Amino acid sequence: MVISKRKLLFNNGLRFLLSLACNNNLNQMKNITLIYLFLFATQTILSCNGSNAGKQEKQDTAFTQKFLTHYENNNFNKTPRFAETVEYCKLLAQNSRKVNFISAGKSPQGRDIPLIILDKDGLKDPEKIREKGRSVILAEAAIHAGEPDGKDAGLMLVRDIAIFDKYPGILDSVSLLFIPVINPDGHEDFGTHYRINQNGPEEVGSRFTAQRYNMNRDFIKADAPETRAFLKLYNNWMPELFIDIHVTNGADFQYVSTYGLDQCGYLAPAMHQWSKEIYEKELNIKMEQSGYPIFPYLEYTSYRDSSSVLLPSNFAPQYSNGYAYANNRIGLLVENHIYKPYKERVQAAYQILLHSLEIIGQNNHSLKESVAIADEYSSRTNFRKDSITLNYIHDSTKFQMVDFLAWQPKSEMSEMSGAQWTYSNRSAPVTYKMPYVNNYKEEDKIGVPVAYIIPQEQLQTIELLDIHSVQYSRLEKDTTIQLATYRFHDPKWSTRPYEGRITLETNYTKQDEIVKCNKGDIYVSTAQPKIKVITHMLEPKSSTSLVYWGFYNSYVAPPTEFWISLNYMEVKGREMMEKDPELKAEFEKKKMEDKAFASNPKAILQFFMDKVRAGIEVNANQYPVYRLEK
Repeated sequence: MVISKRKLLFNNGLRFLLSLACNNNLNQMKNITLIYLFLFATQTILSCNGSNAGKQEKQDTAFTQKFLTHYENNNFNKTPRFAETVEYCKLLAQNSRKVNFISAGKSPQGRDIPLIILDKDGLKDPEKIREKGRSVILAEAAIHAGEPDGKDAGLMLVRDIAIFDKYPGILDSVSLLFIPVINPDGHEDFGTHYRINQNGPEEVGSRFTAQRYNMNRDFIKADAPETRAFLKLYNNWMPELFIDIHVTNGADFQYVSTYGLDQCGYLAPAMHQWSKEIYEKELNIKMEQSGYPIFPYLEYTSYRDSSSVLLPSNFAPQYSNGYAYANNRIGLLVENHIYKPYKERVQAAYQILLHSLEIIGQNNHSLKESVAIADEYSSRTNFRKDSITLNYIHDSTKFQMVDFLAWQPKSEMSEMSGAQWTYSNRSAPVTYKMPYVNNYKEEDKIGVPVAYIIPQEQLQTIELLDIHSVQYSRLEKDTTIQLATYRFHDPKWSTRPYEGRITLETNYTKQDEIVKCNKGDIYVSTAQPKIKVITHMLEPKSSTSLVYWGFYNSYVAPPTEFWISLNYMEVKGREMMEKDPELKAEFEKKKMEDKAFASNPKAILQFFMDKVRAGIEVNANQYPVYRLEK
């Protein structure tokens, strides 16, 4: 029902006068009389001007309908196409000074990545917003474009705040950046053939970009242009909270939404504590009060057994929320439940966005203090004396029992397949007491060097340093210095591409070597807040290192064209022994001690071939990123 602004004003005025009457004992009867006179006069005026009131009602109804979203206008089960989404964003910006609508970059197919900036004063510059003392939330949707829940939720929330004036004061201490579609090209690969087990909307986009990138594995290697646009935006604004809204792929339970936050300690201690004790705790309380209890995003040890061990997920920096952790900022992954009706999922996402604005705004001061402490902690010189944990694994020896809202399983013989079919009985909710493993073992810890030195010809790596806003300088002159180096051995490449790349797992040795560095080579000090981004990029042990993603394959398997025929060693071997008496003595000794070698002409020629190759490819297996230890 639409209530006219005039009638709303009258009702509010009446409530105010009644409260005065009830609280003023001396003039109570007088005030009540005045109220009745006011009521009589107003109702008479409204009666005489019934046509005007009806006209106002129609105007208010038209005003409301003008700003209904495509989702609301289509029975809460359709999501708008990209062009319709952009037009609605423009409509909001045209009708509220609190909303700015700009492009955050271009997709490969030429679409602008839409960005809404929602600020109390209509500001759109990060420095000016920071001058107002506000924190910033950055929320994105449709990174997997078949999962558009956050798009429709966010558009309604921006509308409700900026147009309908709901939630007064919510923007006093916080501003919102909202990307309704971060993957525009994937969004427009539209139809009913994607997400076939998802309970609405009727049509959705694809999981991948037009170039077949899965953006939510791309936040360190940054292959996709859309990812690069996002990283530029993120590092320009450095939001205190980042929210990425998804939909699960199949686990079944009662919760409409699950969430991922740092459970391990990827965050610096001050931010980890603030995230756990304030944000996560209050978000759980508020979502429970809103009728949408949430639970950490998790895996079962067995999807067929809902009473198995619960393993909350953790996220390295190749994932969007993990990237926030590496920057000492809170990252919230929202995973709505694939089997819940679309309307429920959108409403749950709306509540998460709304309550996040409330929590960040109400705790703005302590959050900013924690951010400053975390950045200073990661930048200090003493931090290098500690080690950074690159990966974590669950510690199943430590757990707590929790209530988990699940469904009773049901099993029957399938008439279609003839197999035993086990599924969730959604008419039989059950609360299980289940072991929840929220403790982790640190894995792959590395000491932090004073700096990394990168040869200037490593253009891809240097480009990524710029994309991630890593601070560095260049050597001013040629120098020869002792550095710690890695040398690869026993490499194993993936047999098929993963996220578009042939990935590499390799062993290596670490040693001190004298390295010649050239003027213009890159010097990356680790005394900066980006230290975790740096180490995850450059340390081969990281699960998302540039080595893992194949950036340095040519240094693991050298491409040197070694064209000399083995038979030529009949000539070269004699020449080498004539010039090097020590080599001749080594060769004679090996023939004397190894009779099989001495009787094998090919092995003898290979002996000299190996000596030649070692002289040509001295650093063939050396990783061209060096560590300055002290």
